[in-house]
Amino acid sequence: MKQNEIRVSDAIPEMPASFDRTVEDTLKAVCTESGKRTARAYERRPIRLNKKAWIAIAVAATLLITSTAVAATAIIRHNYHSPNSYMIHDRDEREQTQQAIPDIENAIASAKPETGGYSIQMLPELENFDELDGFREAHGQPAYSEADWGWMRGIRPEIEEVLADSGTIVFNIRLHTDHGMCFGWSGEQSIEGFCEDSFYTVGNDPTQHDLPIGEGGVNPNSVTENGATVHAGIDIDDLPEPFPTEGTVHVTTHIHLRDNRVGSMNDVGLLAVLTYSFSFDASAGADAAEPVVTERPLSGSIVLTVYTGHGYENKQVSLDGVVLLETVSYRSTGIYVTYTVQSAPDGWTDAYTQALLEPAFGDKARAGFDLVCAPKGSADDGEYLQLGSPTSIPWNEFTCILPVFPSEYAAYKAQGLELRIGYRAIGSFNGEPAGTDWKVELPAGVGEYHIRAGEAQTLGVFELILP
Repeated sequence: MKQNEIRVSDAIPEMPASFDRTVEDTLKAVCTESGKRTARAYERRPIRLNKKAWIAIAVAATLLITSTAVAATAIIRHNYHSPNSYMIHDRDEREQTQQAIPDIENAIASAKPETGGYSIQMLPELENFDELDGFREAHGQPAYSEADWGWMRGIRPEIEEVLADSGTIVFNIRLHTDHGMCFGWSGEQSIEGFCEDSFYTVGNDPTQHDLPIGEGGVNPNSVTENGATVHAGIDIDDLPEPFPTEGTVHVTTHIHLRDNRVGSMNDVGLLAVLTYSFSFDASAGADAAEPVVTERPLSGSIVLTVYTGHGYENKQVSLDGVVLLETVSYRSTGIYVTYTVQSAPDGWTDAYTQALLEPAFGDKARAGFDLVCAPKGSADDGEYLQLGSPTSIPWNEFTCILPVFPSEYAAYKAQGLELRIGYRAIGSFNGEPAGTDWKVELPAGVGEYHIRAGEAQTLGVFELILP
């Protein structure tokens, strides 16, 4: 899913260098005083800052912001899309590229992950060995042999980092090996790893709860001669029951190690299943504040682009009687803003709801919901916050992530932020205008075609409520 590009007015000055220096000095002072930072060979734990430390940083930041001439226009900016994309880069890389976000790093540290037991089953030990080995032959690969793959029995998993909030869990598992480069190409071998069939338990309760993996795989930039890191992300919002926000959570995952030459996206290339358990502190996922739910009644009419199953059509639709439900959640990984259709008049269909809430995310080739978050009262060509998105969004809702974090609320509240919601229909198709009552059929086997969205039709401008 594509994201909004950052659009920043040239007239907006950068944050003064003195601000960065003061925050850095404060962090160093806190580290020196606490003396709790540890460094281990493969487990890189960020500094865990207590409430007193965060207050000190916030006070220092507030004093600097209010004492500078750019205070009225200084909006904090981050190159941030989602928790999953953030965790694809390890802590050292985040720090070196200056992309580390203190609130997220603090949440990672608060999870306090601990490694657990593990076991590995090689291909001959699996029930469907004959079938899977047959797939190898069907793909022109030699049958499984211990001489080729027995080194995988020595793989040692270790949890590196866990990032949890009330909507997302992301974890990185390091797979150590003495074999040499075990992932990517190594001579005639090419291995991929995915977490499958995961579940969790809480505290001493043995009840198992499913934990479906939304996305994952080996982080390409993590591969070294002695191992690689497997990344996995879960959308808690999609779970059938609330995920705990206190106590110790124990996760068990089955890492399927597959031969890329046979197939990496399913088990036809399966070589081994590594079962691994780890635990973390669920309190790290607590929200920074209670969610705020607001009704947003709409009015007037807009042109909707509706997918017909065989093509697209633009339809003039009345919004009178349509009420959006806006939910704002304040998480350590950003502010999540969700819109659903709470009520609609007679004649309003599911197809209209899906069309209205289809995420556009600033993609000029995509019709759909157009959300902009900007400083209150700014001009249309002013500064916009980058929008991120979760791994998946249900067809009947729009959800985005604003890169605004708890320690920054005070700075944003001083200026105020607006949510400008709108909608953009298809404006042209293959270079030809697509106006109201336009329709196109896409026959099977259609070749390349070009869509461009029209100008956004404003549905409303609302103030973003910050705690």
